[in-house]
Amino acid sequence: MSFCIRVCVVLSAAVCLLGTPQLPAQELTEEAALRRFEAESPQVRALRAGVEVVRAEMRGRSLAPNPTVAFTREDAGGTKDVFFLVQQALPVTGRLGLLRRAGQAAVNATQAESNYALLQLRSDLRLAFYDLLLAQEREVVLRRGIVELEEVVRILRLREQEGEGSAFDRLRAERELADIGAELGAAEVLRAQAQSRLASFFAPGTEASSLTAKAEFSSRGPLPPLPQLVARALAARSDYKAGEWQMERLRFERNAAQRKRIPEPVLTAGSKTVRALGIVSRGYVVTLTVPIPLFNRGQTEAARARADYRRVQAERDALRQRIETKVTAAHAAARIRRRTADTYVRELGEKGIELARIAQIAYREGEQGILELLDAQRVSLLSQLRALELSASAKQAEIELDRAAGEEVLP
Repeated sequence: MSFCIRVCVVLSAAVCLLGTPQLPAQELTEEAALRRFEAESPQVRALRAGVEVVRAEMRGRSLAPNPTVAFTREDAGGTKDVFFLVQQALPVTGRLGLLRRAGQAAVNATQAESNYALLQLRSDLRLAFYDLLLAQEREVVLRRGIVELEEVVRILRLREQEGEGSAFDRLRAERELADIGAELGAAEVLRAQAQSRLASFFAPGTEASSLTAKAEFSSRGPLPPLPQLVARALAARSDYKAGEWQMERLRFERNAAQRKRIPEPVLTAGSKTVRALGIVSRGYVVTLTVPIPLFNRGQTEAARARADYRRVQAERDALRQRIETKVTAAHAAARIRRRTADTYVRELGEKGIELARIAQIAYREGEQGILELLDAQRVSLLSQLRALELSASAKQAEIELDRAAGEEVLP
């Protein structure tokens, strides 16, 4: 390659580097990620808007009927009659008050459902956050293993050049280095995918590649007793509370439907002007109309409300059973995964590192071959990765326990 060509290549590379903007890394803690999610996410805005939609709909159901205004002019036989009337239905049965309370219960139920949906999204965000943390930590472990293997390869190359080592040892170590390099590439793909999942919880257009997670997988405290946790879940789960609000709404709607048995009078009042033979007479008109609830007494609406009440009650009982089952399973999973991670880190993780150290000493002293050394290093690397995965699994189990309980159960 000529000097001019080399200069052009270098300048082109420099232009590419200078022209590509380097976005600053956005390091997020779990708390910061949750705050940003609630401030930016369109999903959160949609949940809040859904509550406002129900509030507006329920407000319209409990409004008093609008008055009507009528103007009538009659001209016959030289007599002209002019009527100006205002008509208003009188809601004296209290039905509107019951509908108003039913509407508030419906709003409360929708708010509870929205809170539960928000809890699900927060749990999904936390899982995505710790998936990213796991991917980052996996890369750190693999890069550390690559650095250690590169040192081994460097020493083997020097020994081969000096005639003290074999090409087999060098080639075997280089093969191991290539394998770990491929695993690092796969880990980078997992990190990019985790970044994309986390970015999906923030504002549209968030640069996924700039997100990094800052946290630890350490447990936050002892698990509460299972009976206490089940009781807390039944008191905290918003979807369970939503069932209570729905049942209250249906009670008020049934009572409001039954009030249709009582007629609501319609009052008509206004003025009348009569012109006959040049004489103008003025007076007033008052009419009270009472509809007779002969066919429609609200029986259909009341029957539907009663049936819907029984349906919601049965669904709530089934939900209670599911909550108890899920909390029990999540509590057991969190307890077992915590114990497994702690035991592995305490017993096997440190032994794997000690095994690699002993193998290095034995190889330097000629007591073992390259295969034993590489096997020990591979075991050490796998032990570190396994310990990391078990810690992440325990953290995921804690998040699922929070999801099942409807709140963060650990301090």
